[in-house]
Amino acid sequence: MPLEFVRGRGILVIVQLIVTTGSREGQVISVSSEKFIIGRAGDCHVRSKSELISRYHCAILVGDEVVVRDLGSRNGVRLNDERICAEQRLNNGDKLGIGPLEFYVRISADSTEPIDEANVSQYLTSGDNDDSGATQSTLTVLQDHWQSLNQGTK
Repeated sequence: MPLEFVRGRGILVIVQLIVTTGSREGQVISVSSEKFIIGRAGDCHVRSKSELISRYHCAILVGDEVVVRDLGSRNGVRLNDERICAEQRLNNGDKLGIGPLEFYVRISADSTEPIDEANVSQYLTSGDNDDSGATQSTLTVLQDHWQSLNQGTK
């Protein structure tokens, strides 16, 4: 179950990253703390073995807004295919690139909000598989995952 953050006006915010490339395509990662670290170090929330990712590459910070901050990484952070130089606000539907990792950012104020298939499908790739149904099957997996999370929540 994703961690829900209370923002300024008492609004609950759920932040999730959906992997859009590689063998873990479609995996949903819940941002589980107010300072969520991505890197190679053992104490990072999301760890990668890729040498293209720094030990402490970037942080996702959840407060009055959701932002991504490069932590001085060698290869930088990309937001919607543009390298960022400073802390940048994240919005629902953004594409976040960290070395070879790419994520679709999902930010919602309500865990029962349905997946926006149009936004997700533009970032999901079929990888090495030429099967044109790969993206649709990934969307089906995501929808099933959201439905399982939403059961019993109103």
